[in-house]
Amino acid sequence: MEHVTLLRQLGELMGAIRKVLESFDGSDETVQMQRELVENLAKLAEAKAEFFELQIATNLQTAGSTDNRTVPVEAVLDSATETHALTSESLNAIGDTVSKSLKSFLSGSKDDILKGVGSLISDALTIFLGGGSAGMDTLKRYYVMTEGLSIVRVDLMAWFLNVEAQGLKTKVEKVSAFSVVKSAVDLSRVKFNTFLNLYSSQLTKMNMDNERIEVALAEAEKIYRRFLEMPTLAVNEGQEPRDSQVSRLPGR
Repeated sequence: MEHVTLLRQLGELMGAIRKVLESFDGSDETVQMQRELVENLAKLAEAKAEFFELQIATNLQTAGSTDNRTVPVEAVLDSATETHALTSESLNAIGDTVSKSLKSFLSGSKDDILKGVGSLISDALTIFLGGGSAGMDTLKRYYVMTEGLSIVRVDLMAWFLNVEAQGLKTKVEKVSAFSVVKSAVDLSRVKFNTFLNLYSSQLTKMNMDNERIEVALAEAEKIYRRFLEMPTLAVNEGQEPRDSQVSRLPGR
């Protein structure tokens, strides 16, 4: 079964910018001008998406350093970049789409955690993309969570530009670019108290009750303590310490 990422499912909802070009039929001067404008918007969004991919990669490489105090990672597990054309109808459906697609992007996570992170991301995107005051804006977020027997970090960057041309607004109101990356957290460089503080704060924002927060924190502690036992096993078996370098983005 083909793996479907968060952004690919968002793409099914919003529609690729270049597909909008197919809706401009005719050869008159006005139609050609509209096609050229959409083509330029597509190129701009694609450039933004590529820039976000590089920026996230750079941020992950320096994570945990003095200049970048975010949670360090040891490997990139999955990534995607997309550009889209948005209408008011697609904006209204973002929440449900994010929640469903996260089940594929984070297949090993508990339902409570998936719903919570999905809510945080969808709320952030809905507010970000639904804002009417700014003509252009950029969003940058990252989240931590458990997935199976590991702890992962999910980085998200998004950008939009309001389309002001009246002739285009019936087909596209905003153009946008997204990049999302899932990475394995480098537990050898993270003190559990630091992770606990960050994770518990995020769980609280998910509107989880105290009982479910305690369960989620206990699961994270179990993973962390399991990891602490691994170096001893490796030394006993004469194995070399594992490489903690961050891998490059898939396909790069």
